[in-house]
Amino acid sequence: MKWHLWHGNVYKALQKIGSLEILLEYDDDAPPGQRKLYKAVSEFEGYILANARFIPNYGDRYRYGEAISTGFVESTINQVVSKRFVKKQQMRWSP
Repeated sequence: MKWHLWHGNVYKALQKIGSLEILLEYDDDAPPGQRKLYKAVSEFEGYILANARFIPNYGDRYRYGEAISTGFVESTINQVVSKRFVKKQQMRWSP
């Protein structure tokens, strides 16, 4: 499933999730761990369905030298916020 999502193949990932849901078959007699896992898988399926069009093919991005992380976005946002609030230094965590 992870491989399919990494390569932007949402259809195949959803097929795998569906197969997993069938294996878990939610019922009231199932052990609590199985019900919890079924719920997590169902929520994950909903997340993938809602965000399918935003899932890129990271394999292609990696091969073409494109960015595959959001670190550059976080850095840009930090710079904008710093300038906007006229900060002299970045926020640091205290021990």
